[in-house]
Amino acid sequence: MSAYATTKKILVSLHGKLFGLSQDKKLVLFGKTALFQDDQGVAIQITAGTVAINATATMTIANILTRLVTSTTAAAVVATLPTGANSDLGFTGDNALAANDSFEWTAINTGANAFTVTANTGHTVVGAGAVAAGTSGRFLTRKTAADTFVTYRLA
Repeated sequence: MSAYATTKKILVSLHGKLFGLSQDKKLVLFGKTALFQDDQGVAIQITAGTVAINATATMTIANILTRLVTSTTAAAVVATLPTGANSDLGFTGDNALAANDSFEWTAINTGANAFTVTANTGHTVVGAGAVAAGTSGRFLTRKTAADTFVTYRLA
């Protein structure tokens, strides 16, 4: 029996995505531990790390998927979202997103000027994209169709 078979049990396929529980009762999605609660009821999630964007540029889907984007520069930064097509390319095989799948991410601006999230071809922004100096902005990015995404400013 493989190590995978002894540590995880696939429970269900939802939208073609398999998920299950590890032996320590943590939710496993695509072979990675997802959001779970500790024995005190505190929600815990695995975060890949952060990415710093300190100059005007087009973000990659990998940047956004770190879930924590920071900016520390004194200069104003315009962070253009990846195109819808490039966003879709970031999710392949078992990780492919279906319409209405989404994920949240945060931009933290400790710099002296605004960090502004802007639209790109096939990827629109709903709400204020500007994250003022010394604040943070919470966003939800949702796939609406093939090569088409909308990023919503939540807070």
